[in-house]
Amino acid sequence: MQIFHSATIVVERDPEGALALILDVPGRSVNVLNRQVMADLNAALDSVADSKAPLLVLRSGKKSGFIAGADLQEFLGIQDAASAEAVSASGQQLFAKLAAVPMPTLAAISGACLGGGLELALACDYRLVFDKPGTQLGLPEVELGLLPAWGGTQRLPRLIGLERALRMILDRKRLNAAEAFRWGLADALAATENELREQFARLAARAVGEGKRRPPHLPLFRGGWEGPLRTWRQCILESNPLGRRVLFKATERLLRRRVPDDMPAPFEALEAIRTGLQDGMAAGLAYERSAAGRLAVSTACRNLIGLFFQTQKSDKLPEELRGTVPTPVRRIGVVGAGTMGAGIAQLAAFKGCKVVVQDVSQAALDAGLERIEGLFRKAVERRLLTEPESVERLAAIQGTLQWDGFDNVDVVVEAALENLDAKKAIFRELEARTRPETVLATNTSSLPVERLQEGLKHPERVAGMHFFNPVHKMPLVEVARTSASSAQTLATLMQWAIHLGKTPVLVRDSPGFAVNRVLTPYLNEAVLLVAEGLTIEQVDRVMKRFGMPMGPLELLDQVGLDIAAHVAQSMQPMLTGRFEPNTAFEKMRSAGLLGQKSGRGFYLHDGKKPKVNVQAQELLRSEKSNPFSQTLPTTARVTEGRERMVLLMVNEAALGLSERLTASAEALNLALVLGAGWAPHRGGPLRYADDRGLADIVQSLSALAARYGRRFEPCAELKRRAQANESFTQPLHALI
Repeated sequence: MQIFHSATIVVERDPEGALALILDVPGRSVNVLNRQVMADLNAALDSVADSKAPLLVLRSGKKSGFIAGADLQEFLGIQDAASAEAVSASGQQLFAKLAAVPMPTLAAISGACLGGGLELALACDYRLVFDKPGTQLGLPEVELGLLPAWGGTQRLPRLIGLERALRMILDRKRLNAAEAFRWGLADALAATENELREQFARLAARAVGEGKRRPPHLPLFRGGWEGPLRTWRQCILESNPLGRRVLFKATERLLRRRVPDDMPAPFEALEAIRTGLQDGMAAGLAYERSAAGRLAVSTACRNLIGLFFQTQKSDKLPEELRGTVPTPVRRIGVVGAGTMGAGIAQLAAFKGCKVVVQDVSQAALDAGLERIEGLFRKAVERRLLTEPESVERLAAIQGTLQWDGFDNVDVVVEAALENLDAKKAIFRELEARTRPETVLATNTSSLPVERLQEGLKHPERVAGMHFFNPVHKMPLVEVARTSASSAQTLATLMQWAIHLGKTPVLVRDSPGFAVNRVLTPYLNEAVLLVAEGLTIEQVDRVMKRFGMPMGPLELLDQVGLDIAAHVAQSMQPMLTGRFEPNTAFEKMRSAGLLGQKSGRGFYLHDGKKPKVNVQAQELLRSEKSNPFSQTLPTTARVTEGRERMVLLMVNEAALGLSERLTASAEALNLALVLGAGWAPHRGGPLRYADDRGLADIVQSLSALAARYGRRFEPCAELKRRAQANESFTQPLHALI
């Protein structure tokens, strides 16, 4: 029997009298919490307050999951700290109302239960979780420069313990169903539909029998332990004031070491948790509200939210391709079974495609298929697939030394060695071996796509599709167009990239495309700084403080110095006149210092933690360097070193935008955050330039050019925009 109905929520009574509150937001693929949902939930709770029902069950009406979090589109309406505090206060009050309803409450969770969705579940007395691939429980707000602001910083540590709550909130750890049960976040776990019904009946009976749980209004550790101590470590550290103080101090030290500059959210979240546990839940909620206000208007938060919306926009074809109908991609061919080819083949099969992998050597083909099998094993371990699903998708991949099966594929991705003549021969072969409508793509980023089209009867079928390594982790795909590439070809590759779960960015065919074009001057400068006397550690550390996930020299070791040398050589025509050739890459390659693949590069990779390779440092310092930097104190040299690396990327990005490498500054920023690891909270190099001020950027580059040469000369586009006071990027509200 239905006792309440609104646009987003229905409340039904079953024959035993229990109530089911079912959330189903119309027009959305997943449930989100917005003003309408919150108002409907408030009214629904009023309707059940006097029902005398023995139990209230909250569940989703969608198969996609429980609740994916708050509706970030409404965030755009927040213009000041007071508005953000009001939103936080409203959510806190609503979830306190849910916690206080007279009957016990049970959240039935399947799929995504994130952010505000988990905060809602935490306000319930009991939680049942369906153990299936895709089920995740987490509080990832810090990823967006925010903190859980509807009571999450207060309820979570009281439920699962302090240290585990810190991992979920500060490290953004997302728990699968089994982990949630093991950590005490879930009261029951079910792996099958039948088991789900059985566990629901048991937990419902238990909830009715035990009644409501005592809400954690008192400070957690005052007057005795209120929460569950599940491990000896928790007993030792979390049951006494000294142990808790040690935990907070250690966490703060870790944050100061790991969290980049100008990223306040983790520190605010830590202080909200500390305040609540030391001074009581009311004080903790008050701090949570005030922190929400400060963070919502911070530069870091605005930039991270902007990137989120830009990523969402990338799930659709760009405007210039909107009228084109992409070809459905069900079967693909991959040429080359190396690291990239195997990664592309595994991802395609993971997403449901039939795949044929070609290589010229049986040994190379076998190694590639073994690599693919290993990737599927890891997917099962991470609960992304079940074992039977893994076996089924692995069986969808076949290998060949000839061209068997290529006459029936929709897309071919060429991932062979970076040799222009060899690749041109492959594309001539592919044109003859595939159907006329098959799209032919190359994974290269260092060779011009238009050169691969030369001599083909149908060059319009060919474009670039540049995946990043490792393929299953890196979110970006650059789809490179030439003047000959057809809209049909580009739309097919863009739509297929979206199907693969990637964020595609359409780029112009140019040496290095977008990401390597901007990265090359940055990596080149990092090497020059070592030659001038900075240590490898200093160069990497200063850029990690800026917000890069790894330092430039760590990145070079991961990519491989041989590949870096090849990319630098292919980029030389683009850089001639601005950058002198850097012989350091070739020197290191000649010395066998190739990075991780050889065990030695800028670091020694012979143990769990890489160590600085003194040989590389000494080798580079034999290079000639600019004497000016030697006159500065060490701290100033490090600071200036960061400025040199950062501003070269800004300048190259501005020059690339003027050459239409991408359609917009936002697309270029997104590509560099996702593909190059540009500090996300700074929004990309062109957003950083806008935030800092273009006049200051131009002035700083000009000063560096006077000291270090023409590579720092600000490009015409930067100077033009600075003079006209014209920003690169759009306001946040324009991104949706």
